[in-house]
Amino acid sequence: MPPKVERLAKQQLWFPAGRYFLRTIKRDDASQRWADWLSDPWTVHVLNTSPRAMTKAEIADYIKSFDQRERLLLGIFERGSRAHVGFIRLDINAAASEALVSAVIGEKEHRNAGATVNTFIPLLKFVFDDLKLGRIRAFVLERNQTTIQYLSKLGWTLEPDPEKPVRSHTDGSLLVLRRMTWDRPGFQAWLKSPIGQRIANRMEAARG
Repeated sequence: MPPKVERLAKQQLWFPAGRYFLRTIKRDDASQRWADWLSDPWTVHVLNTSPRAMTKAEIADYIKSFDQRERLLLGIFERGSRAHVGFIRLDINAAASEALVSAVIGEKEHRNAGATVNTFIPLLKFVFDDLKLGRIRAFVLERNQTTIQYLSKLGWTLEPDPEKPVRSHTDGSLLVLRRMTWDRPGFQAWLKSPIGQRIANRMEAARG
């Protein structure tokens, strides 16, 4: 029998991330604005979410479904204004020494503005250094080439074979799904690379 894996402790996390910060989501963070993010045409296209409108109550129920142990839900907030601009979901499989991550930047003006990469840095340090996991995975629709190319430049590895296709929530067509992976040595090497150092310096300057 495989060795028994102890249940992870409940997490209450807060990470500074340059002009943003990342923290554990609370039910009080539910809002109609958040609900509207998920039916936004951009989100529907890149993440294949349902185009139907959601309610604040449904978001509150979604938040409640996370145990904040193996299934973490964290909010991305802008420093200063404390505006809620997005969220990150982290599903941890301690037995396999890996985690699955997905992120949504709901506010348009914060897309491609550093919110994802800034918050990923402290989150991945937590995954690799505190939780001692070996790798992190993300699934990206092949049509979302912007994200695939972006993650590739950061050092993620695009797995050569596509995953099982998924059905589109809009028209029922089959969509190609790709898996991307980042392991602990790859992340540590990236932190020491010119781009990693540049982003770290930029985050430090934003904190000042």
